[in-house]
Amino acid sequence: MNFQRVNRTNAEKAFGSVENRNGATILGNYPVCLATGAGSADGLQVVSPAAGNLQTFFGIADSDITDADQGIAQTYGYRDSIRIFAHGTSVTTATGVVIGPGTSAGVSSTGLVDKFGPVISMEAIGALINSPGGYAKGVIKAL
Repeated sequence: MNFQRVNRTNAEKAFGSVENRNGATILGNYPVCLATGAGSADGLQVVSPAAGNLQTFFGIADSDITDADQGIAQTYGYRDSIRIFAHGTSVTTATGVVIGPGTSAGVSSTGLVDKFGPVISMEAIGALINSPGGYAKGVIKAL
């Protein structure tokens, strides 16, 4: 884990080292989940969210991570660009609503969420972003 040095001008952030085992590049600002296959339970290997691993949400990829390569994912703190998955319908999300990963690429209010997160929207996310998919500001609470 890499914790940002505490200061008065930047919000706190935490990052974890990860290894992409998705079989393809994981794009920056997209959610990652821990791999749950045999031999992958080392807490380092990540894949894109899928039906069988939504409970293992790790964080948001900080930048593109090519397959079988290492990178970092943000696990805690404010992020100004988090991928929202496409709903295909007119859905809006208010500020302060919890959003989580889904089986599509991204997070949303219809993804796997509980009372506290794992991500909290920091801006209203209108239908123009929710319907086709896009990016929004949020606070990650996966630590």
